[in-house]
Amino acid sequence: MVLVKLSAQELQIGTPLPFAAYSASGKLLLTRGYCVRSEGQRDRILAAGGFRDEDAPTERPHAEGVRSSELLISTAKHHASINRPKVDRAAAVTGTLPKTLESMQLTLVGCGHPPVQAEFVGCVAGSALVVTAGSAHELLDAGMSVECKGLLGRKIYRFSSTVIGRSDSPVKVVYLAYPETVQTHIVRKDVRVSTELAGRLIRNDCVAAGFDVAVVNVSLGGVALRLADALVNVGEHFKLALRLRADGKVHAVVFNCVVRNLRQAAGSVLVGAEFSNRSLDTTALLRIHMFETATGSASE
Repeated sequence: MVLVKLSAQELQIGTPLPFAAYSASGKLLLTRGYCVRSEGQRDRILAAGGFRDEDAPTERPHAEGVRSSELLISTAKHHASINRPKVDRAAAVTGTLPKTLESMQLTLVGCGHPPVQAEFVGCVAGSALVVTAGSAHELLDAGMSVECKGLLGRKIYRFSSTVIGRSDSPVKVVYLAYPETVQTHIVRKDVRVSTELAGRLIRNDCVAAGFDVAVVNVSLGGVALRLADALVNVGEHFKLALRLRADGKVHAVVFNCVVRNLRQAAGSVLVGAEFSNRSLDTTALLRIHMFETATGSASE
């Protein structure tokens, strides 16, 4: 079996795959008929890699003629030029938000308070967003306008909203009106995949000891770690030891990392770290792990 890399055009959202997907080593990852559920999941699958049999069909068979809702794309050359609208690929408008966000920032309109770091809690039937606003909780009265930014994966989601309610018990949360339009911007080179991995952080000035950390997301370019204390500083180099599950096995790997950012969150410290170098074998294992995590196809 000859394997070829999957393309974005072959992963149609909500359409059963007409082929099976494999890892680079030939392990079955997605069965024929699997449906990609969202644009975010498709981005994560493409970032993590994936292959199909070169001879496998790439289109579902059509028993009928072309439906009016389907678009036919011709690859033939045409003498007449076609005027197509220009698309700004750095920013696009969409009517919905993803089901979760890594972090949020709220700017209170008409208030001199600096932007507030918020935590996304969830949605209420698509009609409201639930967030926690920390020290700004008391400032967010019903009717106040807010400008919001949310981060997930490679994208920042920008939208305007209004405070529609506030609750102090049993926990302090704020309810925001669900936005009508959302503007997205791609801000990261690599897609991040949420994960739950235990690791050991080894400082270069203290190689005899390691510190337990939790990996909360991973990309081909770096990781986000949750620490109990501020063990490292921005710009500091360290080693990260992980037991990475990929291709049905658990692999012990060590990454050389450099700290890019730090922030406090819920009594812990979140560290954003970039891989300073890694081998081809380690990169391949990381790609398979991300693919299996993104698709839920990891072997137990």
